[in-house]
Amino acid sequence: MFTTGSKLLLGSTALAVVFAIVYGVTAQGTLGVFGLLSAAVALGLIAGINIYSGDANVSVDDTAAATVAAAARQAPTGSPWPVVGVAGIALVMIGLVTTSMVTVIGLVAILAAVIEWMLQAWSEHGSADEAYNGEIRARLANPLEMPILATIFAAIVILGFSRIMLALSKVGTVVAFSVIAAVVLFIAFLMAAKTAVASRTLGGVVAIGVIALVAGGAVAAVSGERDMHVIETTAALAERGQCGTEPSEADKKASQTVAAKSNQAATVTLDADGSLSVSVPGFSPSAQSVTLPRSNPNNVLFRNQSDHERRLVIDLGPSGDSESKTLCTALVEPGAVQLLTVMFDKPSFAVEGGHRFTVPGVDTAVLKVVVP
Repeated sequence: MFTTGSKLLLGSTALAVVFAIVYGVTAQGTLGVFGLLSAAVALGLIAGINIYSGDANVSVDDTAAATVAAAARQAPTGSPWPVVGVAGIALVMIGLVTTSMVTVIGLVAILAAVIEWMLQAWSEHGSADEAYNGEIRARLANPLEMPILATIFAAIVILGFSRIMLALSKVGTVVAFSVIAAVVLFIAFLMAAKTAVASRTLGGVVAIGVIALVAGGAVAAVSGERDMHVIETTAALAERGQCGTEPSEADKKASQTVAAKSNQAATVTLDADGSLSVSVPGFSPSAQSVTLPRSNPNNVLFRNQSDHERRLVIDLGPSGDSESKTLCTALVEPGAVQLLTVMFDKPSFAVEGGHRFTVPGVDTAVLKVVVP
């Protein structure tokens, strides 16, 4: 009549009552007595339910229980999503003391684990047929999972390639990229030719390649990028205040010609006598001043008619937090021409001394610029 479970619960109920009596007599405390009696009532209630349900035991004469009972169902498969969720929580904790990007990755991992775990639990309760459960899960989840997984895979491949290529030397980058491209082409040929190579073998090769790519990208990211030579520009020279007569890297291989379609606003010429003259399309040449509009880009051609390499410089006055903003061309060879694009944000009267074109090394080369 009494099953093992009901015997255990009834015995626990009796012990709780005995302990309540003993505690009440010895300690004479009401709180402990009420606690033990509450435990006895709870255990007695559970024991009654257990006796009523027969401890969920199935009779040997019940043939239908072999297929209908819950114990007859196949146990659910293992799920990796709890581990992914715990890893996401760990990443969130690490991100709180490192960088926000790690926190974002952890939150995405937690969200993905919750959604995937819910989908798996829902599909496993669909029927007793495991194959049918997998089918209904794939029907619901694949349209969402496939694009996201493809995007993540592509991002990993691109990021891994970029880190490896940036860490290698120029020659090493060419060699590595050629070898990787040849391997990918060979694998694609085997898959297209439908040779006797097993799909598992190809899958293993691809998996090893992806792991190697990720590992190589991680190592390259930790080691850092190779030293890359930054080509200097005239803007960097002007920012450092080096628009003088000394040659620099920005002057090497600088263009000495300008296309006819440059849409120049004016042509400033350094004559052989060391003076600056200006010509504006549609107006007669002048050696006094040039008028240029404000808040518009002005393409100014600088033509060097002297016997030495020279550069054209203009001081635009204070701009923002900087004391003075300067623009200059590269060194222009004798008889050559370069383009300088200037945009004025202040009129001439708002700048102390006004705007002027000058040529370093030639004191007489000064041209006033009028900006309305």
